[in-house]
Amino acid sequence: MHRPNEPEQVDASAARQIQPSDHSAGYDGAREGKAWGRPFVLIDKVWTKFEVGLCTFVLLSEVVALGLWVGLKGMSTGPGGSVAGIVLRAILGAIVLGSLAYWATGRQKPVVRHTASISGVLLGVVLARAWASVGVDWSSNLLNWYQQASTLTLVGGLRGVGTRLTLLLALLGGSLATAAGKHITIDLVTRYVSPRIRTAAAIGTWLISSAVCFSLSWGYFDHIAIENFEAKLDAKAADKFKAVGHGISEYAFATKNQIKLDLKTFPRVIRGESYSGWLTGTEWNDFLDHSGYVERYGKADVETLRIPPESTRSPMIVIPHRGEPRGGLTDAANLVFPIGFLIIGLRFLLLSVLTLSGHMKVDPEAHMDLGTKKHEPDPLES
Repeated sequence: MHRPNEPEQVDASAARQIQPSDHSAGYDGAREGKAWGRPFVLIDKVWTKFEVGLCTFVLLSEVVALGLWVGLKGMSTGPGGSVAGIVLRAILGAIVLGSLAYWATGRQKPVVRHTASISGVLLGVVLARAWASVGVDWSSNLLNWYQQASTLTLVGGLRGVGTRLTLLLALLGGSLATAAGKHITIDLVTRYVSPRIRTAAAIGTWLISSAVCFSLSWGYFDHIAIENFEAKLDAKAADKFKAVGHGISEYAFATKNQIKLDLKTFPRVIRGESYSGWLTGTEWNDFLDHSGYVERYGKADVETLRIPPESTRSPMIVIPHRGEPRGGLTDAANLVFPIGFLIIGLRFLLLSVLTLSGHMKVDPEAHMDLGTKKHEPDPLES
């Protein structure tokens, strides 16, 4: 008879059934599969960990980029413009004054503290119009620099960064969903067949999916090479890779030199100086002489980029015979599509290998509700 204060005894088979799984799609760890599959288990774990970290970094970067865009856009709007500037200042004022009031009354009674905080919030909203002109010129100068003459200009400004990061995040999510067995499947038939047939059907589906992803990857790459990197339509694959490589090298050179100009421009913009007026002809010509332009394009082409010493220009790089490469990096950023589908295709192959080696089991319940794992009741709770 079971005593009230004694833990319930669970048989060995039940204990094995409730062991935490290392993989949401039925991953059983290295000890239960075949030895030859253990290196692939390690690859899967390291790969997944890297993608999770990359997803976190991309998501935070997107939040910062969009937040900076919205903040600068609102702060650069004066009282004569839209209400965006007033609304942003009301929000900032409410947060700052409400927080100060809350912390300043930390030793007071709760009712006093709450009253002070609410009063600070209301005061911040009311005072929004009083400082509607504060920071407009400074914010406009900073925003215009970001959009018109900085490294971000190469990818379409802050909005372009947000768009590209969203696409990258979507493809990373697709790869992680594939690794976890959470991709969309149609498994009505596989629920009523034996485990061996179910496994064979799943592997066959993954291999077909992998082939489709590889085809999409090449299709996107071929289109991008022709449209964005000026490869010929009937060129061989090697020539298209060469054209893309040359284009990426060109953008890498442009980005490296634009960063050099940004490091010189940023302190001036923070101090409130106009971003477009500090770079004189003397400094620009010196920059051309010491940034690898002559070695890459030749002295004759570089001479066409020089300006009179007394002139000024925007701190934006120029490529001979092409001009300022505004939005140029978007061509390279489009490669996220072929690379993303290539990675997802490799993920499907890795799923197949892990299943064949016994390190992953095909669970028909793992794909319920488009990837929501079905939780069975815990025997210990009964």
